[in-house]
Amino acid sequence: MGLKIQVLSSVAACEAIRTEWDELLRSIPQATVFDTFGWIKANLLAFPNPDTWVLAFHDADATLLAVIPLVVRRGRRYLRTRRWVEFAGLPYADYGSCLVRSGWEAPVAESLVQFCCSKAANWDGVCLERLRIDDPCLGFIAAAAKNHGLIAVVRESDRIRLLTKQEFDGEAEGRHSSKSLRKSRNRLLEQGEIGFEVYDRSEPILARLDTFIAWHMERFAAKGVQSPLADAKHGAFYRHIVEELAPQGQIWLSALTCAERAIAMRFSLLFSRRLHLYSTCFDEAFAKYSPSMLQLEMLLQCAFKSGVECVDFGIGESPQKEFAGAATGQTLAALEIYGDKLSSLEGRLYQVAGRARSRSQLVLKGGKLFRRFFPYNVR
Repeated sequence: MGLKIQVLSSVAACEAIRTEWDELLRSIPQATVFDTFGWIKANLLAFPNPDTWVLAFHDADATLLAVIPLVVRRGRRYLRTRRWVEFAGLPYADYGSCLVRSGWEAPVAESLVQFCCSKAANWDGVCLERLRIDDPCLGFIAAAAKNHGLIAVVRESDRIRLLTKQEFDGEAEGRHSSKSLRKSRNRLLEQGEIGFEVYDRSEPILARLDTFIAWHMERFAAKGVQSPLADAKHGAFYRHIVEELAPQGQIWLSALTCAERAIAMRFSLLFSRRLHLYSTCFDEAFAKYSPSMLQLEMLLQCAFKSGVECVDFGIGESPQKEFAGAATGQTLAALEIYGDKLSSLEGRLYQVAGRARSRSQLVLKGGKLFRRFFPYNVR
C-alpha cells in the first residue's frame, strides 16, 4: 500500500496543508496540543533548522493520513558529533508528534523508514522520543526499521501524571486539610486579598510575559542554575506559542494575586478538554508563602469548573503533583534507530551515562565532565 510523501521544509510550505492538518487532528482522539500546527510552527520559527522535514502522508485519493514533523539536529555528541533526526516539536514538548490516522500506522511506518533510508547520508541516528508506549506507531516503525536492516531500540523513558475531575473532587478534603497550605494561605491573607485570574487572549498574556521570564530566571538562579528562558531564542519561543495558540483558545496564563499584585503565574495548554500544565514561576519575594502550590489549587478548581475533563501534569516529578493527587496515567518511550553498530553502542553508553548521573552522587558531582563528553543542545 504505497503512500505519497509530501516533504514540507518551511513554515510557509506547511501553511498549505493547515486546514487538512486541523481536520486530521480532530479525527484522532489521542492527539495533544503538541500535535497542532501552531505548536510545530512556533518551534520552527523560534529554532529554524536548514534540515526541516515536515512529512505529510497522502493516499491515492490525496487524503491526508499522517503528519510527522522532523528536523536534523547536531547538538548531541558521543565520541564525535552526531546528526540526529528528531521530532520538530521537541525537546520542549512533553509528547512527541506522530499524528497518524487510525488503521494507517503500518503503511505510514514503512513509508517513514523508506524516506529515512533515502536520506541516510544526512543522519547518524533517528531518535523519536516521548511516544506513548501503547502507540501502535512505535512497534510498526521499529519493525519496519529492522526489516530494512537497521538497528532499532525501544526503551521506556518518562511517566506522565494525570488527574480527572472525579479524582480531584474525591481528594478535595485531604488537600484542604493540609496544615501547611492553610498556614500559607492565612499568612498571605495578612498581606492583602488573594485573587486568581486566567488570561486566554494574546494581548494580556504577552503583556505579562516579560515578568514571567524575569521570575523564571530568578527562580533558577536561586537554585544555582540558568533558566532556559535566559536564552533569547527561548523567550521568542514563548511569544510564538502565545501568538499561535491563543487565537485557537489553546493557551492559558493563570495568575495568583495578592493585594492586586501578581505573585505567581503558570502557562497551561488547552486542547480537547485536556489542560496540560506546562511552566510555572513566582515572585521570589513571596517564596515563603508557597505561591505555586496555592496557585495550582485554584487553577485546578477553575479548570474543572470550566469543563476541563483531565489535567495532564507533564513529564518529571514534583511535590505539587503529589499534592494534587495526580496518578501515573501514561508511560512514554523512545525509539532509536541506527545504521551501524558503532552508533548503536555509543547510544547505549549515552543512556548508561545519563542514568548514572541521575542515580549516583559521585557521578553527579562529576557532572561537568559528563556534560563535556555528552552535551545536548537544540541547534
